[in-house]
Amino acid sequence: MEKEIIKKRAEHLKRKEDLLALLNDIKADELGDKGYPLTMKQINFYCNPTSVPNSKRYNDFFIAKKSGGKRRISAPVIGLKAIQTYLNLIFQAIYEPSPWAMGFVHNRSVVDNAKTHVGQNYVFNLDIKDFFPSIPQARVWGRLKVQPFNFTQEVASVIAGLCCMKVVTEEAESYVLPQGAPTSPLLTNAICDKLDYKLSRLARHYGLKYSRYADDITFSSMHNVYQQDSKFLKSLFQIIQGQGFQVNVAKTRLQKKGSRQEVTGLVVSDKVNVTRKYTEEIRNILYIWRRYGLIMAYNRFISHYKREKGHIKKYEPVLENVVEGKLNYLKMVKGQNDSTYKKLKNQYDALIDAPIVGQSETAIKYLDTQNIPIFEKLLGTKIIIKSTVNGKSYAVFTICKEKYTATIRKNVKNISIDNLQISFCENMKKEKFYCIHSPLNHNASTKARQVNLDELLAELCEKDFDLSIL
Repeated sequence: MEKEIIKKRAEHLKRKEDLLALLNDIKADELGDKGYPLTMKQINFYCNPTSVPNSKRYNDFFIAKKSGGKRRISAPVIGLKAIQTYLNLIFQAIYEPSPWAMGFVHNRSVVDNAKTHVGQNYVFNLDIKDFFPSIPQARVWGRLKVQPFNFTQEVASVIAGLCCMKVVTEEAESYVLPQGAPTSPLLTNAICDKLDYKLSRLARHYGLKYSRYADDITFSSMHNVYQQDSKFLKSLFQIIQGQGFQVNVAKTRLQKKGSRQEVTGLVVSDKVNVTRKYTEEIRNILYIWRRYGLIMAYNRFISHYKREKGHIKKYEPVLENVVEGKLNYLKMVKGQNDSTYKKLKNQYDALIDAPIVGQSETAIKYLDTQNIPIFEKLLGTKIIIKSTVNGKSYAVFTICKEKYTATIRKNVKNISIDNLQISFCENMKKEKFYCIHSPLNHNASTKARQVNLDELLAELCEKDFDLSIL
């Protein structure tokens, strides 16, 4: 459904029945005949965070922060997520973010945010503390009742309930915007309109540049107004606090010319660029993949990825997808004609296009194969054979404190484990798994890769690779 149509329909929303009708029309336009229409029962259930348990509305998990600690993510359950997705399309049709908001805005990105501050003598970063949870449901409700939304009290109340969640702490219980809901980013931008306006005026008064990416606020300038207890800092803190937010003092920093200046993870000292570590992470994984095989690359990659992210969804991470995503980000920042990007992209394409080791009659692909003694030495593990209550055999092993299982082919009988091979496989659903088999009797004509661990580490040291990220 076109934005203009949604916008005109939204102007005539008076009651929650009108809202439900619009949501269903958007859903029908998006999905056609697939799925059932949303019901008033669903709307009434999900819009009531006061009485419906959080477990019925959100699934909570935690991810690691780069600065240390963990960040709580509240992902809406399937039914609520669908409603929020269509609500977000209504918001997007009505609301245009401020020119200073760079996060969660169509055709704006971290690159645009960083470009604002390139080549300045001073770059000043600060962070809003507990950004999403600091926005209460009442504030969401109030924002939805005024320009440009202009929802009625009833409609605003229903939408605010659908977009907020209950949070219980030792001190009190509250109803706030969750970090993880599809509607939260746009609503935070709408609520921060006045903040952006006041901070942009402050920046203009002092001759500074200003931008905001979600809770990450940046000022930059050729002159220094960021001294402790300066008039600028006093006004800045007063404005932020006056808008109902608190500054995370621990994440406030002033970056001077001559040192590496970063804005939302990108270097802005002379031009917008990624950090050296970012490029090295891609280069290291590609090198290991090319030189020592997919098994080694996956296990080195996964151990680092889990430490970095703290939370992994089912069937993730997929190394190929993550590397491709990193390359796309590199392309966005440096451009498709950048020599570093082209070199790494060519290496990746060559690895992806390389012929697979073999394929079984059941369409299982054998991506990489190792002799078990080499595999154990290479990854510092020990494969242990176990049996289920039904007498079926399987194997278990541990890599970097992570437990793995491996299937064992039926034709493996009375063979010493030292004479077997282990393969990294992929099924028709693109799911990766380990399989133990006989090198003589399985259908895929695999060839075991001979790898020496000492040689691997020596190679990496010789090439000055950062081993800590592996």
